Amino acid sequence: MTKALIQARLLMAGCALTLLMFATPSFARLVSHAFATHHLVVQISNGSAAEQTLVLNNVANVLNHFGPDKVQVEIVAFGPGLRLLLKHNVNGPRIRSLYAQGVEFAACHNTMMSMHLTKADLNPVAHVVVGGVVEIMRRESEGWNYIRP
Repeated sequence: MTKALIQARLLMAGCALTLLMFATPSFARLVSHAFATHHLVVQISNGSAAEQTLVLNNVANVLNHFGPDKVQVEIVAFGPGLRLLLKHNVNGPRIRSLYAQGVEFAACHNTMMSMHLTKADLNPVAHVVVGGVVEIMRRESEGWNYIRP
């Protein structure tokens, strides 16, 4: 193999790796959040369908107003509100759509333990945090805005 052919293959491999990195949702999420000028943490601790709709509508409105690249949003679910993040929740398509726009979904581990749930019971986009209230406190200490609809 000639030196030029080796260099061409290395360049092609590097380009493919770069494309793969940008196509990965978690990498795209990191890049997107790097330019966010607003940060919002939203609490859901009520399990009612109306409350779930309200939270998702509020987050969609914030994304529409600022644009997904200018706002970082995390919905923190605990207590009865954890029902929002269950795998078979009717809001699954909306959750996946918001996740695709950069919204993070945090599930309270303490609530999961009391409800005898595992990560397998959750919507795949949800990540588990030690405690819902602790996560909200952490975000507030980082300067995030907090709402509880």
